[in-house]
Amino acid sequence: MSNKTFDLKQLPMSLTELLYSIQDEQEIVITNDNIPVARLTLLNPVVETRLSLEKTPQPGLNLGAIVMNDDFDQSLPDEFWLQKP
Repeated sequence: MSNKTFDLKQLPMSLTELLYSIQDEQEIVITNDNIPVARLTLLNPVVETRLSLEKTPQPGLNLGAIVMNDDFDQSLPDEFWLQKP
């Protein structure tokens, strides 16, 4: 594993760029006046996952599974909001 060291006051890149640079099994040490204050490493190896075609959602498989009342978009009565029985 290779190390790269950057001073906190002179970080040449954004956090996103730092995270991409540790994808290649690198470790980044961030220092403040030559005193190490942080170390960025990968927690888990990045594994690219792709769903197979049969596991991807297919539209229209559960038609009619959800039923909605005709008044679903009507305002609720004041008793609901005022917590009156």
